[in-house]
Amino acid sequence: MRKEDLSIIVVDDLQFSREVVKSGLLKSGFSDIRTAASADEGMFQLNERRAHVVLADFWMPGLNGLEMTDLIRRWDENNDRYTGVILLTAEDTTSSIVVAFDRGVDDFISKSANQFELAARVFGAARNAFQQNELRERTRAVSDQFMRIKQFSQQDSETSLPNRMQLESHLEALVSHCSTRGGGVALGLIEVSTDDGKLRRGTLKTVGNSLQLALRPLDMVSRYDTSTFAVALSYQEPLVFNTKMFQRLISSIKRHTNDTSDEGKPLNMSAGVWHGHVFDPRPSVADIISAAQDAIEVIA
Repeated sequence: MRKEDLSIIVVDDLQFSREVVKSGLLKSGFSDIRTAASADEGMFQLNERRAHVVLADFWMPGLNGLEMTDLIRRWDENNDRYTGVILLTAEDTTSSIVVAFDRGVDDFISKSANQFELAARVFGAARNAFQQNELRERTRAVSDQFMRIKQFSQQDSETSLPNRMQLESHLEALVSHCSTRGGGVALGLIEVSTDDGKLRRGTLKTVGNSLQLALRPLDMVSRYDTSTFAVALSYQEPLVFNTKMFQRLISSIKRHTNDTSDEGKPLNMSAGVWHGHVFDPRPSVADIISAAQDAIEVIA
């Protein structure tokens, strides 16, 4: 971290004070220094381009240094970063120092301080801000990596569909929603296979796509296991829900695959459906899946 790489904003209602501070920092090797005559102007500059350190006069008219510190800390929180704050004052009293640190100020310096002390304190606040932001960036990177791992752990690698883990989480959410707000939940299990082995990726993706095309955007299609796809959905009117919709899903698979795998082998299909709208007692996800498996029948 070099002085010339650091961005600094000096905020003071007195032009003379601003220029004295800026001059001292320039002589000490800092180069990126902006000045503002009020807290509002300083916040505008901060929003326009971030700064490593803000030096603000404690007793400015309008918003004072402490109130500006509050704004900076909220800005930091909204932007997930950290800005060093140093308050400048002509009154170097213990009570002022205590109040300043309680409000989130990093350092406190008298306007009568020489340029060497000023430069040292600014560099120290900048170093702290730099370390804080570096830690935040690493935390964000770890968080992003975790989310990617979590996403892949709930995604089938061959079809890019949700896998069994995500299906079970989704079913749990559907049952919870319908048990409190009404409506019903349905689960269909569709087994697709050939006589002599496992389906290749091309056929699996075609089957998955054909199911998605036949469903509503919020309905979930997932790959339950090697040869089984699952369809989970909710419905509002239990009395008019028709399980024949799952027959349409089978028809969609047949239409898109021509009843054969990408190797030209005939496809065998079986399906089982569970649906319910009475959730007292509330069924477990395992019970729902087991009921759908028990209902599986071969489809000619």
